[in-house]
Amino acid sequence: MIIQQISDSSVCDSSLSEVLADTELCEEIEKWAAPILKGAGEILFRQGDGSDYAFFVKTGEIALTMRVSGGGIWGVRAKKGSLVGLPAVVGNEPYSMTAKAIRDSQICRISRDGFQQLMQQNPRFCCNVLQILAAEVHTARNALSRLLGVPT
Repeated sequence: MIIQQISDSSVCDSSLSEVLADTELCEEIEKWAAPILKGAGEILFRQGDGSDYAFFVKTGEIALTMRVSGGGIWGVRAKKGSLVGLPAVVGNEPYSMTAKAIRDSQICRISRDGFQQLMQQNPRFCCNVLQILAAEVHTARNALSRLLGVPT
């Protein structure tokens, strides 16, 4: 996830995370999740909304953007296999970004309660979720360092 300033009409080509949900976690989420289709341009959630759901990108691509001070917009892309909204759902915080389908996408939407039950019933999936969260933190810190001109 390399965060860079973008215009409202574009999204940077950087990934949310290079670590994706493993095959077993993907299959299990699909069992617990309500499948939804989002057409290009449709919103999954907005920055500041309450985080009731995490989203698994089964097909397609999602743009995640964040409005920052000074009117800037920062963004990344979530591709097939990505879990979107995970930090907010795990932390029980509002979404920190807006998620919008870049192209027609098949999404699996899992409630916070369902996600917690899935993790409790399958503790080994927690390791994959932690890896995903750690990768997001790592790449966000690297991006922040580059923005501030600090060598990594």
